Amino acid sequence: MHRLYSLGHDPLLGLVVGVSDILTGRMTTIDKNGKIAVQVIERYAHLQKTDVVQALVTQLMHFFSDVTTPAGLPAPGMALFNLMQFGSIGNEKATIAEIVQGMYWQGYDFVQFCSQSIPVAVCEILVRFAYAFRKVKGGTPVKDAIPLSTNREKNPKLGTMLFTAHSIATAANAGIVAFTKTPMAVSYPQWIAFAKYSYQQLRWVFIEKPAARDRYVRTAIDEQLRDVYGDIDELFEEVAAASIVLG
Repeated sequence: MHRLYSLGHDPLLGLVVGVSDILTGRMTTIDKNGKIAVQVIERYAHLQKTDVVQALVTQLMHFFSDVTTPAGLPAPGMALFNLMQFGSIGNEKATIAEIVQGMYWQGYDFVQFCSQSIPVAVCEILVRFAYAFRKVKGGTPVKDAIPLSTNREKNPKLGTMLFTAHSIATAANAGIVAFTKTPMAVSYPQWIAFAKYSYQQLRWVFIEKPAARDRYVRTAIDEQLRDVYGDIDELFEEVAAASIVLG
């Protein structure tokens, strides 16, 4: 279980914390009770590096050596769940930290995380392909129809489509977990995608969309005012010209 408790073994956090530990000769951990500890490991002092590049290479080599072992590496960010010493889940009234620790003990590791990422990637690709196909069918050039960005100005509906697709997929996963009553069925990558697009959708609905609507209204008003002022200027010019002729 030491790989779940050591931040240096986390595939994501290890790129920062693990490299830092190699440079300083320390080990940063969050134990099963949620206690953060930074220890100096004297027996590994000979492995300490002074160069950042060397430390990074050492860290990556460590990842590759551990990923295929029976315990394997934890999923990215999984170590942070050790801080969640709250909750009362299931018949055993386990905390969130205990549930995650049990998942890792039963084999929920980086390899399973990668395998569960495949359906999430397929969902992403299908939605983007359908969006691009619709734009091409509407006359948009293929080069301009490729939806690489969820920028609302370039692809106004893509973000909502992705949010809807991942919401349905996440609801399905939640139903599976509730029906089977096993945490091992949780699709960690799917919930990450759902959290990402939920944030983007909420930001769009409550912040960006009202601001865009306000800009649109103000622009329309400004254009109408310019037309009115233009008509007034023309009227004054005509009046002035008539006065000169009559004068």
